[in-house]
Amino acid sequence: MKERFPLSLNAVNVVCFKIDENEKSLKVLLIKRNISPHKNKWSLPGGFVNSKETLEETALRKFVEETGIAPKYLNQFRTYSDHNRDRRSIGNDKVRVITTSFLGIYTNIDEPILSEESSDYGWFKIPRKYVERSIPELAFDHNKILLDASNRLRINLEYSGFATRFLKDYFTLGQIQHVYEIIWEVELDPANFRDKITNVEGWIKEVKNPPKNLESRRGKPPTWYKEHDIPHFERMITNPNGAVIREVESEYLKNIDNMTSEIPVVDI
Repeated sequence: MKERFPLSLNAVNVVCFKIDENEKSLKVLLIKRNISPHKNKWSLPGGFVNSKETLEETALRKFVEETGIAPKYLNQFRTYSDHNRDRRSIGNDKVRVITTSFLGIYTNIDEPILSEESSDYGWFKIPRKYVERSIPELAFDHNKILLDASNRLRINLEYSGFATRFLKDYFTLGQIQHVYEIIWEVELDPANFRDKITNVEGWIKEVKNPPKNLESRRGKPPTWYKEHDIPHFERMITNPNGAVIREVESEYLKNIDNMTSEIPVVDI
């Protein structure tokens, strides 16, 4: 009798980050599972891919279904296929669950809405070091996925204009620097930083006639900028605390980023 192929299922998970301005910290959204397996454990939002869906469509659908909110940005970053990562079975047959993870960014103020699959949600702080001390033990291999995603996020700031994904359409150079400093947990020299980012060709451009409804402040009006493109480049600015991560991951991640593209997302 010819041996059949082993059963497998495709799933997605979304690691969605936001910047908490009150605490000046990077946070990730976790939900507490209300279903088995791993009932009552915290996990990343996600689920199984339907037969007529792409991975990207599933990632957006499942995130919205489980949280009631939509990310501003969503992009695939890695696939996990260890045969022991999920021990489900169909009948007597063990099923291999392969998950593709997406990195998301949330910028609105609306709080998530619980679904029937979750009993609680929380925005957990993700520090540069000792991430696992800041979060509970997660379901499946989600601790590893979260750690990979937080490393990817910090690396992306060195090689792309990724920081603007945390900002509104119009922003100042100081606001971009603020994103870098919170995510990297460093203080950067303003003059040196601004000289570097304004010399990245094709990334941001000064807005000569900004909308009149932008925030005003006393004194000299700020100079507003708008993203023109989000290019990849040779390291624009070095993360002072990122040497170990860069040595292990940076070249691989640059190649992966060049093969993936953003999903256009509209807030609900």
